[in-house]
Amino acid sequence: MELLTIQQTAELLKTADDVLIVTHIRPDGDAAGSGCALCLGLRVLGKTAYLAENPPSMRRYEPYLTPYSPPAGFRPRFVAAVDTASAGQFPPAHADLAARTDLAIDHHGTNSGYARATLLDDHAAAAGELVYLVLDALGVPMTPAIAEALYTALATDTACFRTAGTTGRTLAIAAKLHDSGFDVFGLTRRLFETKSAARLRLEAALFGGMRFPRPGVCVMVLPYETIRACGAGEDDMDKLSTLTMTPEGTRAGLLLRQLPAGDWKISLRTDGRVHAGRVLRAVGGGGHPDAAGTVLAGDPVELEAAILAVLDRRTEGG
Repeated sequence: MELLTIQQTAELLKTADDVLIVTHIRPDGDAAGSGCALCLGLRVLGKTAYLAENPPSMRRYEPYLTPYSPPAGFRPRFVAAVDTASAGQFPPAHADLAARTDLAIDHHGTNSGYARATLLDDHAAAAGELVYLVLDALGVPMTPAIAEALYTALATDTACFRTAGTTGRTLAIAAKLHDSGFDVFGLTRRLFETKSAARLRLEAALFGGMRFPRPGVCVMVLPYETIRACGAGEDDMDKLSTLTMTPEGTRAGLLLRQLPAGDWKISLRTDGRVHAGRVLRAVGGGGHPDAAGTVLAGDPVELEAAILAVLDRRTEGG
C-alpha cells in the first residue's frame, strides 16, 4: 500500500477517468455523502464517474447514491473506495473490485491496505473531511449539491459535531460547507430531529433492557425478533449505537444487534480513553478511537463476554 498526501491524491485523480466509486456495505451518511461528493466533484472536472450500486441502503441516504449508479455494461478504468476499511466491507456484488482498487480514501486507522494507494488520516472525523480537502486541492467549487453531501458525511459521523473526534478542522470545513447555499436547517431536521414511530419503539426497548455489567459500561442487546415486533426497518437502525453512551457516567457502550440471518452486528462506543477500534480488532473488527464495529456469529452472551474481557484488559492498560 502506498500512502498518499492530499495533494498526491488530487494529482492521482487528475489522471483518472471512467471512475467507479465504492462504498462499504449498508452505507451510512459518511460513506454515502463522501461517495456522492467525490462523484460530483469528478464530474465537475469533466470526468466520467459513477457510484457502485450498494443495496440495501437507508432511505434517507438514497438521494446521495441511486442517482449516480452506472449504466449497464459500464467498465471502470479506475476504482476508488471511500470510508471502507477492508475488502470484507465491499458490497457482495462488487467484492471482486477490492483486489483492483486504485485509491482508498479512509479515516479508519485499522484500514487493511487493500488499495494500491491510500489517503489515510485517522484524525479526520469523517471520510467526508478528506474528500473535501481533496476536492479543494483539485479546485472543485463547492456547489450546493456537493456541500450538502459533504455536510451530511461530517454531521452524521460526528453525531452533529459532538463526538470526541471532532476537531477545529472539522468545524472549519463544516462552516465553509454551511455557507454554500443548501438548506442546512432542513437537512439537520431530517437527519437528527425527526424519528419514526418504529425507531422510538426500538429506543424504548433498548433503554428498557440496558445493563451495566461493569462500572461505566453500558450494554444493550437487540434481538431480531424485537426489531420485527417494533415494525422497524434498516432506516430505523442508523446510529443506534450512540444510545449506549447516553446514560450518565458511561465510558464505553456496547450494542449487539441481531441481523436477519442470525449474525450479530457489534458496535462499540467509548469516550476515547479506551481505543474502541483496538478492542474490536481483537475479535475481528476495527474502527476509530471512539467508535468501532464488526459482524460476528455466535451466542450473544458469549460474544458480550469476549468483548468485555478485551475491554477489561484495555481499561487496565493491557
